[in-house]
Amino acid sequence: YLLGLIFTSNFVLIFIITILLLASDFYYLKNIAGRRLVGLRWWNEVDATSGESHWVFESAPQPNEPGGKLVNATDKRFFWLALYCQPALWVALAVVAVSGKWAG
Repeated sequence: YLLGLIFTSNFVLIFIITILLLASDFYYLKNIAGRRLVGLRWWNEVDATSGESHWVFESAPQPNEPGGKLVNATDKRFFWLALYCQPALWVALAVVAVSGKWAG
């Protein structure tokens, strides 16, 4: 998003690439990093008979439960910090983009 104009002046192409990169980042952070760092994962299941979909959230067993493991505190802090800082960064970029439109 920030460096797109260096490579091309086509706004639509920059927008599409940004959306694809955001989708891949969302998938990685929620499913891969979430599972490896803190033991969280989620997915959507569709009921074959009714066609209704619902979200399933799963967390790893706690250290005091069978099969549980102790989660590294640094990994846990990194995961939650990344999870909450990313939307905050996009809101800040949106404010900068809108204020730039009003100023110029």
